[in-house]
Amino acid sequence: MASSPRLAILQRLDIDGHATVRELGERLGRPVTALYHHLERLEEAGLVQVVERRSTGRRPEAVYAVVSRQLSSAAALRTPGGRRNLIKVASSAVGASLRAFSAAATQAAARFDGSQRNCAVRHLSFRADAAQLARINALIGELEQASLQAGDEAEDGQPLLLTVVLASVTDKRKD
Repeated sequence: MASSPRLAILQRLDIDGHATVRELGERLGRPVTALYHHLERLEEAGLVQVVERRSTGRRPEAVYAVVSRQLSSAAALRTPGGRRNLIKVASSAVGASLRAFSAAATQAAARFDGSQRNCAVRHLSFRADAAQLARINALIGELEQASLQAGDEAEDGQPLLLTVVLASVTDKRKD
């Protein structure tokens, strides 16, 4: 997943639900031949699966979907290698999110305020005690649940990408 093309494939499948290699190529602006290798690796890792085969006249075309709409970082943190890979994945996810935001912000459909806002950037730096941190994590959990429910209920809705990055930073205050 630390590979940008693989992350883009996962995000596209997460938004679309399923797609063929040809459809992914069109939507991602990449040649189909460049995607086969990445899909094979994602399938080997258990992140995508073939959910059906479509007849195209010449030969059946595989339709791919993500295996899970929610990936957990908890298992990755159990080993040093897992931590390093998680950092790569997080960096790729943030980079992909920035590219998606840039593309969305230039579109006429981008709305930056109001209850129908579909584009926003917030960078917050603050101190939180244990109770506040627990509340923040509860809110992140609510966001996850709301996004999973929205994805299941709003098939004709607008595809959205929400990236949350929470990091403890070095305290630079002088005592």
